[in-house]
Order: sequence, then structure tokens, then C-alpha cells
Amino acid sequence: MPSAFERVVRSVVRELDNTRQFTPVDSLGSSSSFRPYSLLHRKPSRSWFWKPRYTCVNMSIKDILEPEAPEPDLEYVGPFLFCDATDGQLEGSVQLAGPGQGSIAAEAAVSKSHSTSMNVCRLLVDSKTLESLHRDRRLRRPEPKILQQLRQRGEDVFVVTEVLQTQQEVQVTQAGRLEGSGQLGVPGAVSFEGKGQGHLSRKRTVTIPEGSILAFRVAQLTIDSDWGKKQRTFQRPGRDDSSSQSCVARCSLKHFEFEEDGSDEESGLTEDFRGLKAEVEDIGRQLLCMDATLSRKLLGGLAAALRDPTALGALEELLEQGLCGKQLQPLDGVTSAVFECLMLSSGELVEEIADPVLYLLGALTVLSGDQQELLAEVALDTEALACHLELVHNLLEQSAPWQEPSTITLPPGLLERGWDETKPAWSLLEECGLELQTAAPHVRWEPQAQDRACALYTCLALLCSLSQQLC
Repeated sequence: MPSAFERVVRSVVRELDNTRQFTPVDSLGSSSSFRPYSLLHRKPSRSWFWKPRYTCVNMSIKDILEPEAPEPDLEYVGPFLFCDATDGQLEGSVQLAGPGQGSIAAEAAVSKSHSTSMNVCRLLVDSKTLESLHRDRRLRRPEPKILQQLRQRGEDVFVVTEVLQTQQEVQVTQAGRLEGSGQLGVPGAVSFEGKGQGHLSRKRTVTIPEGSILAFRVAQLTIDSDWGKKQRTFQRPGRDDSSSQSCVARCSLKHFEFEEDGSDEESGLTEDFRGLKAEVEDIGRQLLCMDATLSRKLLGGLAAALRDPTALGALEELLEQGLCGKQLQPLDGVTSAVFECLMLSSGELVEEIADPVLYLLGALTVLSGDQQELLAEVALDTEALACHLELVHNLLEQSAPWQEPSTITLPPGLLERGWDETKPAWSLLEECGLELQTAAPHVRWEPQAQDRACALYTCLALLCSLSQQLC
């Protein structure tokens, strides 16, 4: 099940963010990094269907601007008292029988409880402050090294302008209990009958410190750049940089929401499930040129990378550099195993394969750590991949339009592998930010689930394409 911190963040954002412009913080460990005036960079997304990821630059706006000055004061709004409590039980039963095969009957009950109460405030940079920064402050020279690197990579830079922050330390506990009983009968020359029962309890507790950031909004930073249809942080290549001493750092007054990066407006793709499916199928066809040996080796390398988030991120970055023509350093470990599948004996990358693999890596990094672990376990299991893919396919198809909350009923035929908190399919969907029910196979769709749900569909579809080469 999702971490207690993630569950709290989702609930708070759902209640306090009517505009859906806040970005939830995905882990308690990074909650202190998204403070007002902090600088972030954003890697362009390779798909329309999940948002680009923000990464901390470990600098604030005062570190890149002259003259030296403290960060301006923030506006305080709140506090808001947030309370969330759940205490319920779901029951279900199943009975299977076949001619001459005996019968199996089972009953299960799942109980859940969690309770959270906290004060949350909004801290924001006033629009007049942004105008003052635009008018009075200039970029420090020499330009900070991190900005030089981001300029070279063409990645946009943003400044945190608003956050949702806790006002006191709070302890959050979520508990779940699964109880079940069943009996088995096998008729025949030797009759066999059996009964059994058991229970499984899980409990998670997390202490969220005072001042933790739960969600944030950003404004795009522009540095000596023209505002056109496509807004960029840095000036376009080819412009004279000789006037850099007078380079002005500006913050756009319009908060950044979602911008389509690197997409072809004439591609004919639509931003719905039909468009997602067409995009993924197009990428999947590029993987069909791989033979069984190469596919197995690539799947094994990806499975190993999925168990090591650091290796997964490094693999994506190295592949991006290689496709940009940069000379790669000698590789070892997990990254080496994957790159061997994508390179010629001369050391050059095979772009026809490297491009779709990079697309797959972009989708994999959108997923949570638990989802990555689950995919690592089934990466070489064609049947399991196909079952999970069909389930997510059905969910995304039924939940359209994704911008509206809805309740989805899952077809029983898709749940033959079981449907409770102990099953991989349940965890894969719950980690997307969806609320699931056991007794009736219902899923509560929330718009915030789109990023991970679309990325999950993409990962399952492309891993299926690779695993089918093994058959």
C-alpha cells in the first residue's frame, strides 16, 4: 500500500487545491527541499501523458541574483485544520468448482483504519515581489555552474512560489488487517477435504516534522529569453551572448501548469486513451526488431535496474547523453548490461532501439519504488505482464475523461489472479493514487492518478512487447 506520507499528501492536496496546480511531494525525505524561492529544474517529458519531473538544484533565487539581498518575506495564509479518518471493513467470498475437479470456497474480510489531524498553512511569494525581482535584480556573474549545465542541456528552471506546509509535528498511522477462511474438497477414489483460516496485519507509522512541505507551486524563471508560444528559461541557441552582463532574471507571473514538451502538434495524437495507446504502440513496434536473446538480456538488465533507483536514473541520463552524441565513459554493473544490448561493436548506440528504451525508462522513473519492485519481479513473466496490462488498459479506457473523478467497476474476468491488498495488481493500481474496494471490484478514479496510471500502462505494454519476443 502507498506510504503513510503519500496518503496524507494526496488527501491534503485533494481538499486544499481546487485549481489542481500544486505538485505533491512524493516522499518525506525530499519534503524539505521544495521551500519558497528554491530553484528546480525540469526534464522534458517524452510523452504528453505524464508531467515532467521537478528536481531540486540545491540553490535558492538569492544564490543567482545580484545585488546581495535576503529573500523577500512571504505571505502567510491559514492555518487550515485538516482531519481525515477512515475505519471500515469490506467482505467478500468466492467459490470455484469444475467437473471432477473438486471445489474451493473462501471468504475474506479486509479492515482498514487511519486517522490524521494537522494544521496546514500556505506560504506564497506575493506577485509584487516577483515584479520587484524582475525589475531590480540581475543575474550574478560569472553565471553559476549549475545554470551553465542546465543551459547546455536545454532544461528549464523554475522557482518555488507557493507551498503547503505543516505547522506542527504530526504522527500518522495507517493499519490494515486481512482475515480469511476457506475449505477445499476433492472427490474421487480417495476423498480429501480441508479447512483453514488466517489473518495478516500491517501497520505503518510515520512522524512528519513541523515545517514539512507537502506540495508546491512554481513559476518559470526566464533568463534573457523572449516569450513566445513556447516559453524557455534560456535564450535560444544562436543568439549573441555578448550582452550577458546585463542579463535579467525574470519570473513569469503566470504559474506554470502543464506544457507539452517536444511534442509534434501535427502528429494527430489525442490526449486521451486512444492517443496514449497509439503512442505506445508506435514505440512498441520499434522494439520488434530485437531477437529473443537480446530481448531476454535487455529485460534482465532492466529488472536489475528497477531494484536500484539510483541505477535507473543513471541509466536514463547516460542514454540521453549517448543519443546526444556525447562520448560515454566505460560502464559497469547494471548500466553495462543494458547498454550492451543497445550498442554496436564500434561503441555507437543503435538509435532505432535506444530511442524506445529511453522512452520506457522515462515511464519507469515516473512510477513509485514499490511499483518498480513489482515490475522487476514480473519482467520475464509474459503471462503476468499481459494480465496486468489488460487490467490497466480497461481502467484507463473506462475512466475517460481523466480530468473527472469517477467510479470504475472492473470486469471479474480480469481478476482471476485475485483481488485484495496482497495481490500485485492491487498494489500496482493503489500506488497510482487510486482507492480500491475488495467486496465489489471498484476503483475510484482521481485525476491526480493520470501520471502514474499512464506510465504504468506504458511500462507494461513495452515490457510485454519485449517479453513476447521470448516466446
